[in-house]
Amino acid sequence: MRLQGKVAIVTGAARGIGKGIAKRFAQEGAKVVVNDINDAGGQQTVGEIRQAGGTAIYCHADVADEGQVQGMMETTVATFGKLDILVCNAVCATADILADNLDANLRVNVQGTYLCCRHAIPHMKANGGGSIIIISSVNALMGMQGIHAYSASKAALIGMARSFAVWHGRDQIRVNVICPGTIQTEIWEPILREKPHIWDEMVRWYPLGRLGTVDDVANMALFLASDESSFVTGAVFVVDGGLTAGLLGFGELRE
Repeated sequence: MRLQGKVAIVTGAARGIGKGIAKRFAQEGAKVVVNDINDAGGQQTVGEIRQAGGTAIYCHADVADEGQVQGMMETTVATFGKLDILVCNAVCATADILADNLDANLRVNVQGTYLCCRHAIPHMKANGGGSIIIISSVNALMGMQGIHAYSASKAALIGMARSFAVWHGRDQIRVNVICPGTIQTEIWEPILREKPHIWDEMVRWYPLGRLGTVDDVANMALFLASDESSFVTGAVFVVDGGLTAGLLGFGELRE
């Protein structure tokens, strides 16, 4: 098992990418703290992990509330004795993304990530190091979809990650970013209700001919959480099926 003996916090793990990462980490031997404000979904994630033989607890905490974040870190260490891995995946509501709500995007996506990193780092330093994985987006790398506040917040995470990586490298704390493309998760449900064929329309932009799955992102997160990536920090990993490599939409010009 690649994470045997490790302790991980995964924020926004009640569903989607966070849930997939939490379950994958547990499968690889990590003790997982499932964080969310969706209590029913978070408890379900914990239940599925335990049913599969893994170890997990649920911790309700709003990542944008410093007191709650600090409490989550303290609960983790009190329960499992240490903290090795932090995955910052929590994101504001889909409605706030689509409405271009700047306050919500900055509060949850940026402030929430900052607070989690800030309060996790002292525990990691005490433990001799750790791995922080920040989930950004291809929206940080290219203009698309007109969701400007979301794109700005996700771009900010790259700068934040690199700053933490440089400042805490000597503490053996590695900080890396994953930028997923379109991943088929529950976050798309409100959009699919209005545009039921949107995934079919989007897939034509992907050179690999498919959209992403939660496992695609979880596999990259597992690598970054494990000792296999011990010389990797301050890096951005694009998991997007080739979307940002070019414009496949001009495929009719190919021979």
